[in-house]
Amino acid sequence: MMRIRVGIASAIIAAACGGSSGPTSSGSTNNPPPSGATVETVSMTDFAFTPASPTIKAGTVVKWVNNGKTAHTATSDGSAFDSGTLAAPGTTMDPYGGTTTTPGGSFSMTFATPGTYAYHCTFHGTLNNMKGTITVTQ
Repeated sequence: MMRIRVGIASAIIAAACGGSSGPTSSGSTNNPPPSGATVETVSMTDFAFTPASPTIKAGTVVKWVNNGKTAHTATSDGSAFDSGTLAAPGTTMDPYGGTTTTPGGSFSMTFATPGTYAYHCTFHGTLNNMKGTITVTQ
């Protein structure tokens, strides 16, 4: 029984110490990117990200800004990030019933590790093809 407890404790500690240096949030919604950071802004309009697929250097902050007429999200296909619901400018209501709405919101994420990060809008990604890819280079 003691071996099982030690094994479980070791697994928990190992998981907590994971060495991932992938994308990291620079804060919750509506927080500005760190001072002096290189920022790539992606506009969320009605059913499109612009630019949808930027190529950036490692260490760059991507800032998604909802400039559309309805709520949107920036959600990683691989669970690396999720903006939560970002309401349209001038509104405080999420027409989809979400509870994490940020009025006229924005969301910033620092991409530290080279790679390709696919993302989508949870509400419009499938039906309206509101998708994109962040490509991070050295």
